[in-house]
Amino acid sequence: LKFRTAVLPDSVVRSLTTVFRPLFLPPVVIAVVAGFLGVDAWLFFIHGISQSVRQTIYDPALVLAIIAGVVLATAFHEIGHATATRYGGAQPGVMGAGIYMVWPAFYTDITDAYRLGKGGRLRADLGGVYFNALFALVVAGAYAVTSFEPLLLLVALQTFAIVEQLLPLLRLDGYYILSDLTGVPDILLRIRPVLASLVPGRPADQRVTELKSWVRAVVS
Repeated sequence: LKFRTAVLPDSVVRSLTTVFRPLFLPPVVIAVVAGFLGVDAWLFFIHGISQSVRQTIYDPALVLAIIAGVVLATAFHEIGHATATRYGGAQPGVMGAGIYMVWPAFYTDITDAYRLGKGGRLRADLGGVYFNALFALVVAGAYAVTSFEPLLLLVALQTFAIVEQLLPLLRLDGYYILSDLTGVPDILLRIRPVLASLVPGRPADQRVTELKSWVRAVVS
């Protein structure tokens, strides 16, 4: 994320995290995750999203509204990372926007989370997708009140966003989750030598031999 600029100073970020901090209390987390899984099961296996998609694409204004909703959810995702960091006892930094690879992205400075234990770091890693699930639940609640079908498309898009973020590719959340689970901070740099070590008769690189066997299996 080389081309970036801070938008919210750390003082504002701390204020936001103070408001949302109770959302990481264990009973709340269990309720949100259970509710999100229930909504997804109903949406994809009972109700379906075809009607939501059809109603949206027939009205260009709704397409723009959905895009605006996705942008709002993405910003909320970053607040999730910051709040999880604060809940664990570390201090989040600034929030901003920039260009990641070739597309626009939001970011949050949670460098201070590295002084937390493994549980605290994993909470900070997962805070973003947790807030995606929370956002989806709020939108689902709005649908329950209004029966406005395009809202369900926004719920479905949050599910896809969570799946995308959990992929251990590039620098998505899944990469940091995998790094903190294995305790290997530079996992992307080790993928090539680990895969090369799978070739029979080929000596393993030191970057491979110094890893525990279960970590090598996970990277492979």
